[in-house]
Amino acid sequence: MIAALHRAAALIALSLLAAGCANFSAISPGESALTVEARVGPPGTVWKNADGSEVWEYPMGPAGVQTFMVDIGADQAVQAVHQVLREEYFSKVVAGMSRDDVRRLLGRPKEVWYFPSRDEEVWVWRYLEINYKFFNVLFDRTGGTVRTTLRLDEVFLPGGGRKN
Repeated sequence: MIAALHRAAALIALSLLAAGCANFSAISPGESALTVEARVGPPGTVWKNADGSEVWEYPMGPAGVQTFMVDIGADQAVQAVHQVLREEYFSKVVAGMSRDDVRRLLGRPKEVWYFPSRDEEVWVWRYLEINYKFFNVLFDRTGGTVRTTLRLDEVFLPGGGRKN
Protein backbone atom coordinates (compact mmCIF):
# COMPACT_ATOMS: atom_id res chain seq x y z
CA MET A 1 0.00 0.00 0.00
CA ILE A 2 2.77 2.45 0.95
CA ALA A 3 4.75 1.54 -2.18
CA ALA A 4 1.68 2.21 -4.33
CA LEU A 5 1.23 5.63 -2.71
CA HIS A 6 4.90 6.47 -3.35
CA ARG A 7 4.56 5.40 -7.00
CA ALA A 8 1.39 7.50 -7.40
CA ALA A 9 3.08 10.52 -5.82
CA ALA A 10 6.09 10.07 -8.11
CA LEU A 11 3.85 9.87 -11.19
CA ILE A 12 1.97 13.01 -10.17
CA ALA A 13 5.24 14.87 -9.56
CA LEU A 14 6.62 13.70 -12.91
CA SER A 15 3.49 14.81 -14.77
CA LEU A 16 3.60 18.24 -13.09
CA LEU A 17 7.27 18.58 -14.02
CA ALA A 18 6.57 17.63 -17.63
CA ALA A 19 3.72 20.14 -17.81
CA GLY A 20 6.07 22.89 -16.62
CA CYS A 21 8.71 22.12 -19.25
CA ALA A 22 7.22 23.64 -22.37
CA ASN A 23 9.18 22.93 -25.55
CA PHE A 24 9.53 26.25 -27.34
CA SER A 25 12.13 24.90 -29.77
CA ALA A 26 9.36 22.77 -31.31
CA ILE A 27 7.37 25.87 -32.33
CA SER A 28 8.00 26.82 -35.96
CA PRO A 29 7.14 29.93 -37.98
CA GLY A 30 3.85 29.48 -39.80
CA GLU A 31 2.19 27.41 -37.07
CA SER A 32 -1.12 28.72 -35.80
CA ALA A 33 -1.56 30.56 -32.53
CA LEU A 34 -4.00 27.81 -31.48
CA THR A 35 -1.26 25.21 -31.96
CA VAL A 36 1.12 27.25 -29.80
CA GLU A 37 -1.44 27.54 -27.02
CA ALA A 38 -2.21 23.81 -27.20
CA ARG A 39 1.49 22.94 -27.05
CA VAL A 40 2.81 25.34 -24.37
CA GLY A 41 -0.33 26.75 -22.74
CA PRO A 42 -1.74 30.24 -22.57
CA PRO A 43 0.75 33.13 -22.48
CA GLY A 44 1.43 35.04 -19.27
CA THR A 45 0.87 38.32 -21.09
CA VAL A 46 -0.32 39.24 -24.59
CA TRP A 47 1.09 42.44 -26.07
CA LYS A 48 -1.10 43.82 -28.88
CA ASN A 49 0.48 45.84 -31.68
CA ALA A 50 -1.19 48.51 -33.83
CA ASP A 51 -0.91 46.35 -36.97
CA GLY A 52 -2.99 43.54 -35.45
CA SER A 53 0.00 41.37 -34.57
CA GLU A 54 0.72 40.23 -31.02
CA VAL A 55 3.63 39.20 -28.84
CA TRP A 56 2.92 36.38 -26.41
CA GLU A 57 5.07 36.40 -23.28
CA TYR A 58 5.99 33.15 -21.50
CA PRO A 59 8.03 33.79 -18.33
CA MET A 60 9.33 30.46 -17.05
CA GLY A 61 8.48 30.82 -13.37
CA PRO A 62 9.76 32.98 -10.55
CA ALA A 63 13.06 31.08 -10.34
CA GLY A 64 13.26 30.49 -14.09
CA VAL A 65 16.13 31.77 -16.18
CA GLN A 66 14.28 32.03 -19.49
CA THR A 67 11.44 34.11 -20.89
CA PHE A 68 10.10 33.33 -24.34
CA MET A 69 8.38 35.84 -26.61
CA VAL A 70 6.33 34.42 -29.48
CA ASP A 71 5.59 36.85 -32.31
CA ILE A 72 2.11 36.17 -33.71
CA GLY A 73 1.19 37.90 -36.98
CA ALA A 74 -2.15 39.55 -37.72
CA ASP A 75 -3.02 36.30 -39.51
CA GLN A 76 -2.62 34.44 -36.16
CA ALA A 77 0.44 32.55 -37.44
CA VAL A 78 3.78 32.34 -35.62
CA GLN A 79 6.39 34.72 -37.04
CA ALA A 80 9.26 33.98 -34.61
CA VAL A 81 10.12 32.67 -31.14
CA HIS A 82 12.76 34.43 -28.99
CA GLN A 83 14.34 33.58 -25.63
CA VAL A 84 14.92 37.13 -24.38
CA LEU A 85 16.91 36.71 -21.15
CA ARG A 86 20.26 37.02 -22.89
CA GLU A 87 22.84 39.66 -23.72
CA GLU A 88 21.41 40.39 -27.18
CA TYR A 89 18.24 41.75 -25.54
CA PHE A 90 19.83 43.21 -22.39
CA SER A 91 22.03 45.42 -24.58
CA LYS A 92 18.88 47.03 -26.05
CA VAL A 93 17.93 48.50 -22.65
CA VAL A 94 19.22 52.07 -22.61
CA ALA A 95 18.82 55.16 -20.45
CA GLY A 96 15.54 56.94 -21.06
CA MET A 97 13.47 53.85 -21.93
CA SER A 98 10.08 53.56 -20.22
CA ARG A 99 8.99 50.75 -17.91
CA ASP A 100 6.56 49.55 -20.60
CA ASP A 101 9.33 49.40 -23.21
CA VAL A 102 11.54 47.32 -20.90
CA ARG A 103 8.65 45.06 -19.89
CA ARG A 104 7.78 44.37 -23.54
CA LEU A 105 11.41 43.62 -24.33
CA LEU A 106 12.35 41.37 -21.38
CA GLY A 107 9.06 40.26 -19.87
CA ARG A 108 8.05 40.18 -16.24
CA PRO A 109 10.97 40.68 -13.82
CA LYS A 110 11.76 38.15 -11.10
CA GLU A 111 11.85 40.86 -8.43
CA VAL A 112 11.13 44.58 -8.06
CA TRP A 113 12.92 46.63 -5.39
CA TYR A 114 12.33 50.22 -4.31
CA PHE A 115 14.94 52.49 -2.72
CA PRO A 116 13.14 55.60 -1.41
CA SER A 117 16.28 57.58 -0.55
CA ARG A 118 17.35 57.40 -4.21
CA ASP A 119 13.80 57.48 -5.65
CA GLU A 120 14.89 54.39 -7.55
CA GLU A 121 13.05 51.26 -8.60
CA VAL A 122 15.10 48.21 -9.60
CA TRP A 123 13.78 45.36 -11.72
CA VAL A 124 15.75 42.09 -11.55
CA TRP A 125 15.89 39.15 -13.96
CA ARG A 126 17.88 35.99 -13.23
CA TYR A 127 19.49 34.33 -16.25
CA LEU A 128 22.03 31.68 -17.17
CA GLU A 129 25.20 32.44 -19.10
CA ILE A 130 27.62 29.65 -18.13
CA ASN A 131 26.90 30.71 -14.51
CA TYR A 132 23.76 32.19 -13.00
CA LYS A 133 23.62 35.98 -13.21
CA PHE A 134 21.27 38.85 -12.54
CA PHE A 135 20.37 41.63 -14.93
CA ASN A 136 19.14 44.76 -13.12
CA VAL A 137 17.39 47.75 -14.62
CA LEU A 138 17.47 50.85 -12.42
CA PHE A 139 14.58 53.27 -13.02
CA ASP A 140 14.02 56.83 -11.88
CA ARG A 141 10.81 56.04 -10.00
CA THR A 142 9.22 59.47 -10.44
CA GLY A 143 10.10 59.79 -14.12
CA GLY A 144 9.53 56.10 -14.88
CA THR A 145 12.56 55.89 -17.15
CA VAL A 146 15.74 53.81 -17.13
CA ARG A 147 18.73 55.39 -15.39
CA THR A 148 21.18 52.55 -15.98
CA THR A 149 21.61 48.76 -16.00
CA LEU A 150 23.78 46.42 -13.97
CA ARG A 151 24.89 42.81 -14.39
CA LEU A 152 25.81 40.77 -11.32
CA ASP A 153 27.08 37.23 -10.81
CA GLU A 154 25.15 34.99 -8.48
CA VAL A 155 27.62 33.76 -5.85
CA PHE A 156 26.97 30.79 -3.59
CA LEU A 157 28.50 30.99 -0.14
CA PRO A 158 29.75 28.04 1.92
CA GLY A 159 26.90 26.54 3.89
CA GLY A 160 24.33 27.05 1.14
CA GLY A 161 23.85 30.81 1.38
CA ARG A 162 23.73 33.07 -1.65
CA LYS A 163 25.37 36.39 -2.27
CA ASN A 164 24.36 38.63 -5.21
